[in-house]
Amino acid sequence: MINVSNEFKIAMKEPIKEIQASILIGDQIISSSEDLVSFKVSSSGGILKTAMKKLEGKLIGEYRLIGEIIRTNFSVKTASGNYEPLDFGSFKVTEVNYIKDTNETTFVAYDFMINTMKKYEVLEIDYPINLYEYTKKLCDQIGLSLKNTSFKVNNNFLVSKELWKNINGITYRDILTQIAQATASICIINNDQIEFKEIKTTNETITYDNLFKFTLKPKYGEINSVVLSRQQIVGEDVFLKDDNSINENGLTELNIANNQIVDKDRETAITEIYNELKGKYFYPFEIETEGLGWYEIGDILDIQNNNNEKFQVIVLDYEISIDGGIKETLKAEAETKIQSQYQYASNISKRLKNTEIIVNKQEQNIQSLVLDMYDKNGKVTENYTKVQQSIDSIINSIQNTTGSNLIKNSVMFGYNNDRIPTEWEVSKNGRIEMYSDPDSFKKGGISGHCFKLLNKQVKQKIIVQADEEDVPENKKLYYSFSCKIKKSAAGTAIIKVYNDNEEYIKEFGNGDTADYLEVVFEQLLPKSNYYIVEFYGSEDSEAIFTDLILSPGKYKSQWQQANGEVMNTQVNINIDGIIVKSSLYQGDYTIMSPLEFAGYANINGTITKIFTLNKDKTEIYKLLAQKEIAMPPLKIIGISEGKKAGWHFVKI
Repeated sequence: MINVSNEFKIAMKEPIKEIQASILIGDQIISSSEDLVSFKVSSSGGILKTAMKKLEGKLIGEYRLIGEIIRTNFSVKTASGNYEPLDFGSFKVTEVNYIKDTNETTFVAYDFMINTMKKYEVLEIDYPINLYEYTKKLCDQIGLSLKNTSFKVNNNFLVSKELWKNINGITYRDILTQIAQATASICIINNDQIEFKEIKTTNETITYDNLFKFTLKPKYGEINSVVLSRQQIVGEDVFLKDDNSINENGLTELNIANNQIVDKDRETAITEIYNELKGKYFYPFEIETEGLGWYEIGDILDIQNNNNEKFQVIVLDYEISIDGGIKETLKAEAETKIQSQYQYASNISKRLKNTEIIVNKQEQNIQSLVLDMYDKNGKVTENYTKVQQSIDSIINSIQNTTGSNLIKNSVMFGYNNDRIPTEWEVSKNGRIEMYSDPDSFKKGGISGHCFKLLNKQVKQKIIVQADEEDVPENKKLYYSFSCKIKKSAAGTAIIKVYNDNEEYIKEFGNGDTADYLEVVFEQLLPKSNYYIVEFYGSEDSEAIFTDLILSPGKYKSQWQQANGEVMNTQVNINIDGIIVKSSLYQGDYTIMSPLEFAGYANINGTITKIFTLNKDKTEIYKLLAQKEIAMPPLKIIGISEGKKAGWHFVKI
């Protein structure tokens, strides 16, 4: 909970209360009595995860806030006549939109958890080191302090070596999530510090009198089984469970998969994790209060209904808005139903490559493993070769689950002389822009290349295998689609995958924003032998798309280029040939294809063929010879000085 006095709590539970809100930008205070129109603070998280607070605000006037650190709070008038503040902490502004017609500035900002969403750099520390001290060193490298003075769970668990060196794309936030798992906690930002918060009761009750809305779902838990698993190896799970609780309440299992911190000594780590989580339960719920404000992610409290019955809940999602009045929503879903969002989801691709041999002398077996595992937002794609040898047998196992992109020129590296992307049908009268965007890498992108649609529509038809009803389930061919989108608050943007029998659509309307948000359609079972992928952005939407992929498989795959394609900003290789673009002169390129071997250049605004090789003839727009031109029996030699300056035809 945010620390406030009892006087504050009493005042906030009154049906009528006097509230003042303000934000601090440097030394400038903007209050609700001045230019501050409204603000909203929200956060979403989950057990054993990280959570980040999001701030959305509206100001009268034009404010240039990008990159600024701001603080926000509201105050309530207590019985003593004084205004007591509740401080939400600091936020970094990432998005600003000024609407000239209304003279209003809207902004979006995030707490300092956003500082953890950058690529991990190897820690220069001496191993082994206990988990608490390791976490302190990690926080120091991020530039944030650790609020905890110790961990209740696995404080002294030894980290024996550098764990993340071979995992491409890992972020500090990913590691904080794994620390939260190892310490049976929730990682949040508290007063601008990183805190691993224990999951424990606040001993508080929200009564029916303080509720506007109350929705309750069947109880989750009690947790009676904890599993530390390696998803890449069947039969490698380590678990502890309470059989009596399982018999009485049914199985509620919490699975922690592929945690690098505890992986090599899971038998040691699991005991403290299990003892901390065992018996925990809550009711999934959603309530709207009259506005309290001090509850945070991970707070356990009681909700009292109109029959004075109490139900234990845990806050895993909250939103509080102040716009003259105050509104508050608190909720939680059962762990298996929590949805991933940018505020608490990791939008990073990770690849783990591992080679190991495990010798078990007691059981007289040897197991060797060569693994390439790709993890994207909890969807694991893994390729491995495993050999298990015992006194009786040798068993080989091979798995390959990677997909292949069916969208050609999927991020528009390739385009013609009119800058129309190849393989795509383009319509409407607006503009299309294609370029590299380094910012997309920071937001989890892979290709680094984007296209922007400004009142423009693009689509591509892709041949797929249509489903047949008599094909058994284990032989059906599913498909999946994903892409990333960035969009301003204005205008509309549309992403569609469809054919004549089905349609999957994601629409972003006026007021909807996205910052390289991933859009996913999974488990597609085609009812026709084709899909059309279609994208649209209105003139004012500034809609940007990247990392498009449609591939075989139930679940989304890592972006890759289509079969036969090797493309980047300079070189395009596909079934039609090779194009090499100039990095010095825009519009200049060389092409080698079944039809021609030629060079093109931008001459006075016109793309002109400057050389071509056709059978036995070479045609050249201009030719510069440094020394001589030879064609037996003669050669031409140039002399630049003296009385004989000029061309001279000489017998070879």
